[in-house]
Amino acid sequence: MCINDNTSLQEMFSINYEAQSRVSVIELYVEFDQLPNTVEQDDHDFDGKSYNGDSKEEYEGNYDFVDPNADEEQEDCTIESDVEDVANALASEHPFEELSFMRALDLDAMNAPEFSEYANADPPVVKDGEFVIGMEFNSREAVIKEVKDYTIHRGVDYWVFESEPTTFYAKCVQYGQSCDWLIRVSLMRRKYCWEIRQYNGSHTCTRATICQDHLKLDLDTIADAIKPLIEADPSIKVRSVIADVQSKFNYTISYRKAWLAKQKAVEKIFGGWEASYEALPIWFEAMVKKEPSAAVKYETLPCYRGDELAQDVRVLNRVFWSFYPCIRAFRHCKPVVQVDGTHLYEKYKGALLVAVSQDGNNNIVPIAFVLDGVGLISDRHESIRSAVSRCDGAWEPPRARHMFCIRHIASNFLRKFKAPFMQKLVVNIGYSKTVDEYEIRYQRFRSRGEAYNCWLDWIPREQHSLAYDGGH
Repeated sequence: MCINDNTSLQEMFSINYEAQSRVSVIELYVEFDQLPNTVEQDDHDFDGKSYNGDSKEEYEGNYDFVDPNADEEQEDCTIESDVEDVANALASEHPFEELSFMRALDLDAMNAPEFSEYANADPPVVKDGEFVIGMEFNSREAVIKEVKDYTIHRGVDYWVFESEPTTFYAKCVQYGQSCDWLIRVSLMRRKYCWEIRQYNGSHTCTRATICQDHLKLDLDTIADAIKPLIEADPSIKVRSVIADVQSKFNYTISYRKAWLAKQKAVEKIFGGWEASYEALPIWFEAMVKKEPSAAVKYETLPCYRGDELAQDVRVLNRVFWSFYPCIRAFRHCKPVVQVDGTHLYEKYKGALLVAVSQDGNNNIVPIAFVLDGVGLISDRHESIRSAVSRCDGAWEPPRARHMFCIRHIASNFLRKFKAPFMQKLVVNIGYSKTVDEYEIRYQRFRSRGEAYNCWLDWIPREQHSLAYDGGH
């Protein structure tokens, strides 16, 4: 498009204005046309008669004739030396002037943020709880949210008849029978907002049945309502979520719905499961960069899509880390390491293992590394036993000893046999400090049943009884 006057400039701005609703970014390329030469450079036989100047002096001042017998190089040097002087003279004689349309441009408006009046606009205020024609919203999501809130608080419902990128049209579920409620909201391109174009007033119907829940009270609506609670306390109880929803919407939702809404709110605040696992390498890299003495190691497995190996994807298998202050603190702890694990029950299954020790004041210190001359106390979870077995004998005598926690053994015994009186005897056997004391309690336990005896014998007594742990 050629821009050479005010009219063409205004036409360019009009095209840009109409294209803003469809294209977010418009690239403008400017190309300057070269003016045609008035004198042919190769025409050495220029005829002075064709010059239309006013005087002979002006003609001779503009054109320099060179003697054909003169040296060519000398002639070129003479001409080039005068170029700068000629250019300066022309610039002073014909100063640059701004075009009229350039003086009319509003630079502040051009640099202002687009749609600034709607950037931080507050949600519209519904007078007397009712919508009105002409009410404006800053987005389609804001329209749907306000209509949902309106419907929930009045105990009515609606059907969506048209939901397009530029239109939202809904009617009451009893439209045409006992209610004429409808609302149509459209995108106004020239105003850059959504506006109510059609509205029939409040509902004239009543709900046929009384329900504790509402169909429009979906998970997204609840998640947005409880986000402040989750941000303040991510471990908040589900029953507290139910109570908060009841106070805000006057509806009592089910436990399952409240739990799902809480998970969705957590995901909106802290990210989803995939994003959290993908952030692990970045998190560990930042941790090591901040504290180079920290210990971090993680292993991944190849990922397959069907039978083909995915080249750009790896699956997390296990990860280990320890903070350097905790590593140094272990020098002042008792020579005992306790390992406990908790199962991960969410989308990605697994187990989280924590190794801790105690200092002289019986304070718990978290650690995570292999040491010599210490005792390792843990439960009998398969993941812990597998990790110990992969240490190439680092947790075997004489360097270290791996023992099982008697409380976990007793808990597993009660879960299997449902016999509380026998559970106490199992604990007493483990706490027996002498061999004679151990044998007395063991024979009493053995006499109660062969099944009990076989279950306990499967655990080496050196790993669960004080009488046989060698004083460790």
